[in-house]
Amino acid sequence: MNFQVEPPEKKKTKNSSPPHSPPSSSSPSLSLLPEEIVVHCLARISRLYYPTLSLVSKSFRSILSSTELYATRSHLGSTEQCVYLCLWDPSYQFPQWLRLLVNPNRTLANSIIKKRRKKKKTTGQMLVPLTSSKFTSVSKATVVVGSEIYVLGGPVDSAVRVLDCCSHTWRDAPSMNVSRMNAWACFHDGKIYVMGGCQGLKDEPWAEVFNTKTQTWEGLPEPGSEVRKCSIDRSGVIEGKIEFGNVNEMCAYDTKLCKWEYCVNKSAALRSECMIENVSYGFWNMRLLWYDNDIQKDYWKRLEGLESLDDKYMRNGGSSGNTTKLVACGGKLLLLWEGYMKHNPNNRKKIWCAVIAIEKCDGGGVWGIVESVDVLYTVPISCQLLHCLVVSV
Repeated sequence: MNFQVEPPEKKKTKNSSPPHSPPSSSSPSLSLLPEEIVVHCLARISRLYYPTLSLVSKSFRSILSSTELYATRSHLGSTEQCVYLCLWDPSYQFPQWLRLLVNPNRTLANSIIKKRRKKKKTTGQMLVPLTSSKFTSVSKATVVVGSEIYVLGGPVDSAVRVLDCCSHTWRDAPSMNVSRMNAWACFHDGKIYVMGGCQGLKDEPWAEVFNTKTQTWEGLPEPGSEVRKCSIDRSGVIEGKIEFGNVNEMCAYDTKLCKWEYCVNKSAALRSECMIENVSYGFWNMRLLWYDNDIQKDYWKRLEGLESLDDKYMRNGGSSGNTTKLVACGGKLLLLWEGYMKHNPNNRKKIWCAVIAIEKCDGGGVWGIVESVDVLYTVPISCQLLHCLVVSV
């Protein structure tokens, strides 16, 4: 699928060089080494350089797509967290999956968002489309399992598609027992829990669970009418419970007791979207919040130090009605949002990305440091940012 997306404009700078230049690997000496040694060498290199290294030779290209290489990376502890995005334009049948590349050699500084700056920096991030996106459907229910992304259901569908983030290829997993649309899913303790999206039919399992080891589906107990009627716009796993709901009500499934729970006005915990060093972070009412899980009866507090980002967010289309995603990657926060361009005759909008470093202060406080704010893509105004997922590969 082709959204006719436009990458951010590149500014001409003196002595500019490609941001992703890998270390020299064209020396014939490496090719003469035993394959096992080559695998160990490549396993220690960031995946950021793999697209360029794959151009060295056919043998390199074969090794870079092999399962042996990624098994070696895991064994050596060389796995990296990678960010994957899913965009969808309703005028196309299939969504577009993309990988977010971050330049590790970029000199990060808060000055990129200062108003008066003589020297502007080039973007530190870029999105690379995956060519195999046409093999999946549009679905809210997506979960990360190891180095794979599960896409469950779609427009009233029971199919399950799995993206291997090592080889960027798709495979089929066993279908769900029930066809679902706009379902929600969570991964916990080796199992995928899927809830809702089955048109409220009482004769069908409202929720079911998939065992990733045995590759089998099993229906969950009937939750009752209150849980079935609960409107879901967020979900998560908290203390072994699958929690889901909205700002007014919350439901939960206790995976140990196999029991459903329904509560009202208890959805504060669902503000959490990601976690770094046992501190939860969430985006709520156009503000970044944090919550220390090591402190009993702690409360959500505003993440300070982001005044410049708040201004950048508001001036570039950020609002309560726009899609905003927050993820943790490499010990930092990534905030992505859709920015509508005012008075734009071409009906385009921008996908923005802010990188925020976290610093713990004396006394238990947490401070945010804005390292960069970049435009990732310019897309049609009808295009939607569906998912932003972090995968360890």
